[in-house]
Amino acid sequence: MAADCRGTRALSRYWYGLLACFVAVVFSGVAPAASPSRDLAQIRAQLAVEYSRVGNLKAALDSATEAVSVDPGYMPGHLLRANVLQQLGVDGDAEQSFLRALALAPASPEANNNYGWFLCQRGRADESLAYFKRALADPLYDTPQTARLNLGVCLNRLDRKVEANEQFLAALQIAPAFPRALAELARLHLEQGNGKLAGRYLDRRTRIGVPLSADELLLGVAIARLNGEVEREQQLAGQLTSRFPDSRETQQLLSGL
Repeated sequence: MAADCRGTRALSRYWYGLLACFVAVVFSGVAPAASPSRDLAQIRAQLAVEYSRVGNLKAALDSATEAVSVDPGYMPGHLLRANVLQQLGVDGDAEQSFLRALALAPASPEANNNYGWFLCQRGRADESLAYFKRALADPLYDTPQTARLNLGVCLNRLDRKVEANEQFLAALQIAPAFPRALAELARLHLEQGNGKLAGRYLDRRTRIGVPLSADELLLGVAIARLNGEVEREQQLAGQLTSRFPDSRETQQLLSGL
């Protein structure tokens, strides 16, 4: 349930994709309504999704909390609550909600993937790997490319670059136009000093048609600089400073990258 379909900046990058996936989980029959309390929990969860969509995280948290209060056995409610708390940076409570979701549905690929990403983002990448692998063990997982992407990111953070590369490529085999997988392959090859291959992957990412994020624009600046592409470097730097003037990436660029 992380991005393409699963606080740090990386989580917010995935958030809207996660919301779309969560709506599908809530109403797909994974947790069928069998009682008035389950019906009410689903309604509250849907409200939480809508509040999150417009950035009202306080109301989203209140609605998610109501969902699990009226039906403590409603796993998607605990998972949504965990993600809202993660957005708010309330890590202790977020982790407890993730663990509650996993206690209710230990094999859930969404719960395992999201908790794995939470661990990875909190500097616990070594712990996260097992959860991504559990998510990928489910042959019916709708979006395995997401878990492969997240697993690759966390392997890269552990300096296991060959394995990370394999996971990013596997994600692209499932979803060839997966923007984040292309960007992470570009980042991986940049880190290894292979500017030409990094540039090729970023070009593929750009051709998808979805505007580059601030993080991806800064990545593009670094790749163009490594390849000696002065005009492209200036073009990407101009996009970054004009579209994201107050971003951390713009500050980094203006401070000398």
